[in-house]
Amino acid sequence: MLNIEPTKVTSWGTAALLGEGPSWHQDSDRLYWVDIKGQQLHWLDLPTGTHHFQTVDEPLCWVLPTDGDWLLAGFHRSVELLHPSTFTRKRLFSLQHEPSGNRLNDAKLDRQGRLWFGSMHDQERQSSGNLYRMSEPGIAECVDSGYVVSNGPAVNKSGDCLYHSCSSSRVIFRFCLDDKGNLSDKQPFIRFSGNMGFPDGMTIDSEGGLWVAQWGGGGICRFDVQGKLERRIAMPVPYITSLAFGGENLSRLFVTSASLPLSAAQRKAMPTAGCLFELDCGFSGVAEVSFALPDMYQPD
Repeated sequence: MLNIEPTKVTSWGTAALLGEGPSWHQDSDRLYWVDIKGQQLHWLDLPTGTHHFQTVDEPLCWVLPTDGDWLLAGFHRSVELLHPSTFTRKRLFSLQHEPSGNRLNDAKLDRQGRLWFGSMHDQERQSSGNLYRMSEPGIAECVDSGYVVSNGPAVNKSGDCLYHSCSSSRVIFRFCLDDKGNLSDKQPFIRFSGNMGFPDGMTIDSEGGLWVAQWGGGGICRFDVQGKLERRIAMPVPYITSLAFGGENLSRLFVTSASLPLSAAQRKAMPTAGCLFELDCGFSGVAEVSFALPDMYQPD
């Protein structure tokens, strides 16, 4: 394994409590991310390098691109459409059967545009979290359960494998994924040791490598297709939450972080904790698929 100190790390934005879910939106040249606990949507306009944010009225857990002007958004216990200019919302569905102490956490689209998202116990004490698949708009199916903190769905480059982590157990699972969106053969793929922290958000590079954020581990790791730890890049703050490739040729790696677990003294010593970071990791990403919005779900 190579331990790499990046030559340049740029920080963007203001310190989030729980920065999460970076998502590159090619059509708008924007990198979106959320502050779940701060109830904010953040975005970076890459052509100008300007940062913006908007506060919403409940926890916003993730946003993903659609093929229209709207974002696909996971709120506290619902999946909605969110307009990034007017902040108008249109609910697609609520998760009526989720335990009251749960909230949504982390999501990705697979190569066919299906939505995969997890839920977790907000106080991180009970294994009440689930993994959901939305194959049809407005219909979510629970496909796996038993998570305290579900995290980082990611789909491999060929689209036949889905990764999903139980962060509290420090395990990343690998599932076989067929053309119809069915999962099978769930296997532990990667186990974090104690000094690595906890596996959080994940993304795939163009060579098939799996990049994983280290919550409490102060870095990001790249694993090869066999699950071997290939390299680790140290970050300037300890609580790294997720990562995504963006920009021209998907060659810019963006990394989110959190400040919430830090004491006041630690926050003063690490003022960029909770910011969005950018670094050149020497790899490029895989273009993400946008969610195809049927006419019946187009907002008025």
